[in-house]
Amino acid sequence: MTAPPVPSPLPPSEFVIPPRYWVWLGQPCVQEGLLGVVVVIVGLAMTIRAWQSFDDPPHLPPQQRRADGNSGHAQIDFGGQWVMGRMLATGHGRELYHRQRQWTIVRQAYPVTDESPLQRTATLSREESSRHDAENLMSWFMGCDPPEWRRVGGAVVLPLAQSPLGPPLGAIVWEAAAHAALTPEVIAAVNAPAIGGPLYPPVHALFYAPLGMIESPRRAYHLFQVVAALLVPLAGMGIQSLTQGRIRWSVATLALFFYPGMRAGLDLGQNPTITLALLVGGWALASRGYNVAGGIVWGFLAFKPVWAAAFIMVPLLMRRWRFVGAMVATGAALGLATLPLVGLDSWFHWLKIGQEASALYQVNANWIDLSRDLQGIPRRLLLDFSQPQHERGSATVSRIAWAVWGIVFGTTVCLYLWRGDRKQPTGLSAGFLFLGAYLTCFHFMYYDVLLSAVALAVLLADPRPFGRTKCFVLHGREPAAMWPPLPPPAGGWPPPPPLAARMWGYVNSFPLTLIAALFVVENMLAGLELEATLGVRRFATNGSVLQLQADTGLRYPLDTFILLALWVWCGGQLLRKDRSGGEPGKRPAAE
Repeated sequence: MTAPPVPSPLPPSEFVIPPRYWVWLGQPCVQEGLLGVVVVIVGLAMTIRAWQSFDDPPHLPPQQRRADGNSGHAQIDFGGQWVMGRMLATGHGRELYHRQRQWTIVRQAYPVTDESPLQRTATLSREESSRHDAENLMSWFMGCDPPEWRRVGGAVVLPLAQSPLGPPLGAIVWEAAAHAALTPEVIAAVNAPAIGGPLYPPVHALFYAPLGMIESPRRAYHLFQVVAALLVPLAGMGIQSLTQGRIRWSVATLALFFYPGMRAGLDLGQNPTITLALLVGGWALASRGYNVAGGIVWGFLAFKPVWAAAFIMVPLLMRRWRFVGAMVATGAALGLATLPLVGLDSWFHWLKIGQEASALYQVNANWIDLSRDLQGIPRRLLLDFSQPQHERGSATVSRIAWAVWGIVFGTTVCLYLWRGDRKQPTGLSAGFLFLGAYLTCFHFMYYDVLLSAVALAVLLADPRPFGRTKCFVLHGREPAAMWPPLPPPAGGWPPPPPLAARMWGYVNSFPLTLIAALFVVENMLAGLELEATLGVRRFATNGSVLQLQADTGLRYPLDTFILLALWVWCGGQLLRKDRSGGEPGKRPAAE
């Protein structure tokens, strides 16, 4: 039976606009439809903005304007991924990490005719703005070209240095000198594969092979931006399922579009929306009892191994062995599927590149500034970036960085095993575990902050412990407490008038305040790029004062600090659990 309609406190004749014209707006289906329209509008606006994010600014001089008008596809973020897929699509999978072959692919895909006049007339330059697209992209890849390449190039053009009006025997002398420079050792060094390239594993190349079939990286770039935007509503559906409808699809999708990392991922053509859809979808299946299916979905995280290694802690500590088994088996199957295409050597080449990148990650100023992992926090504070890059390494700083990581990892594991409820896939303890898994990822960049949304969805699946505010009386029936206390007058304090003003204080929900701060920093303060500097003279050395700097731009991890504070709050709530083992505000799971 349907509930009878609630009668209006006023008769219809008392309304300026009769209720029959607007009362239908209160229907849930109508509200969801209107929110759906807003989702479509926001999604289109975000996609169009991403398409135009790397357009040439209007004030740019004609000499610096690109012929194609947009440089997004020439950035390392998308360009490196597309090159991996292109190598596999063109049948060069066994040379996946050979820089010689990568040079060939990159030069064909990034012609100088697409560049600005300044780039087209450029020679070898250290400035990125005046280098060719192919040179920029290859310089951003890991590895380096052997120095013998320059000797071979010089030997090739050496006979051309002879003037036609020079001595007759000059050409013979120059040609002999060129042959003398091409020793067997030099030729062997040139022919040996120079190992390098993007940081992605061969499974990533398998995923991007369909995009690699598109000859134009510019078209592939825009197509991927559309696909990445379409994955956001899919992740919103997963959040609705994960929270059992407490967070509706439209609300979840709108929140994701404005969540930290979303705009950067769409603008750069990066892949955090793919990873987020896999995380949310796999855990939504697991929360409904489909552990094998959820593990298979998470197994596709093999294309981003650092996140697979971080989040596998969740099913392991929850003892969901079928989930773990399906995840590992799927990842191994994907790795084996690449062997006929790339061979076993490519996997060893990728491991070598990963080791080189890990060492560079510890001292490179740009990577440290744009990172959001825990180990980057002490490095940005303690390393001296005025020194040359090869002299910045410090064993002490590395130990401190690993200690910070180890404290968060160890606390997450120990506290969850002690106080966590393994039977609950969502809620306080599960959210604490997801936050710990996210924070202890080895290395990740600012656009990957989007992946913390899965932890918040798990945490807010039961919003009762987080939506409460506390109030207290600042001034009311009795005067504020004083010291020393004043004795009451004869007959006691007089009662306040009926309409006397009272002062009430409110303490908002701390976790909801932190979550709101994430959106405020991303959508309001980031564009302002507010800066603050704190100097500490007590620790001054050689006349230089220790300075702590912070800003709201991309180069300061405010979002990491906010999520770390939320993790600390969740841990404190777990410690306050009652003796029966139930979580605050959560009913025990049915057996």
